[in-house]
Amino acid sequence: MKSRVYFLPLTNGKNPDAENIKRFNSFLNVVFKETKFLSSLSSRKRIGIKVHFGEEGRENYLKPEYVREVCLFLGQDGHQPFLLESATLYQGVRQEEKTHFLVAQKHGFTLKKVLAPIIFVDGKKGESYYEVGGKKIGQKLRLIKFLINLAHFKGHLATGFGGALKSIGMGLAAKGGKLEMHSVSIPYIDESKCTFCGSCAEYCPREAIRFHQTRYLITNNCVGCCGCLTVCPNSAIKIKWNTTSEELQSKIAEFAHLILKDRHTLHFNFLIDITPNCDCLPKTEEPIMPDIGILASLDPVALDQASYDMTKDKIKEIYPNLNPEIILQKGEEMGIGQREYELYEV
Repeated sequence: MKSRVYFLPLTNGKNPDAENIKRFNSFLNVVFKETKFLSSLSSRKRIGIKVHFGEEGRENYLKPEYVREVCLFLGQDGHQPFLLESATLYQGVRQEEKTHFLVAQKHGFTLKKVLAPIIFVDGKKGESYYEVGGKKIGQKLRLIKFLINLAHFKGHLATGFGGALKSIGMGLAAKGGKLEMHSVSIPYIDESKCTFCGSCAEYCPREAIRFHQTRYLITNNCVGCCGCLTVCPNSAIKIKWNTTSEELQSKIAEFAHLILKDRHTLHFNFLIDITPNCDCLPKTEEPIMPDIGILASLDPVALDQASYDMTKDKIKEIYPNLNPEIILQKGEEMGIGQREYELYEV
């Protein structure tokens, strides 16, 4: 059987008004009823909601009003929602819990507004993880077996597009997992920026950073947790962003497969305010096309396929040298889901 993808047309959803929220609430009722996502759960289950809080200086992110409606729905059904995120690999305010939390608050993801607390699954600096199949996944995710994935669908300069699979595979990996996806080497120290303060060596849990002769070196004892990128006050620790688009998409699919395995998950793609680049870009971008709506499915591969089918003409125009379908092919091969789907308009 083809996977069912539910579709709510929404042509003006960037700044959700009362009418949009009302329609989204009706959509949630249909999706939860038809998928029976909650019917098998006893009350008071901890349900993680994967979201992206947006980068500082950027307005292109999923607005908290939509997140609030999901939290309200879960709360009324007797469950306890939590918002889930992780640290970024690149340096900036979202690279550690303290400043990442402040950005989330600034963008409206407060307890009062969304009715759910925030959990950063990989610890204070992105260093906390557990391993599945040798892949580093955010430590606190280990205790969460039920997930709702709220992904803002958009273009991406390395993968063509970012949707449900990328939201899970990249978004819930620990910082060391993100390193594996983006690079084929361990971090290195830029000597021109290093002031020999020793913060990195003092922090390193594996004692992999040592002072040798006249400089600090990262040795082969490094396990790639990447906490050192966060603690360096001078941004002297770098990584080589040297994986190809094909490798990156394959690795994202692999992480998504390991994270979703043995978890009960429902996925949403918001085809609203569709920008050429991901929400990590520190500037607001103009949309590449009009808003389309909101899609949902138990199958993230089918969901991403449907979302891509609705946007691929524009994405191919922007990124003609990329093949964004690799992640869909890999996701299907790994058994995450299937690319064949039927669209059910609500």
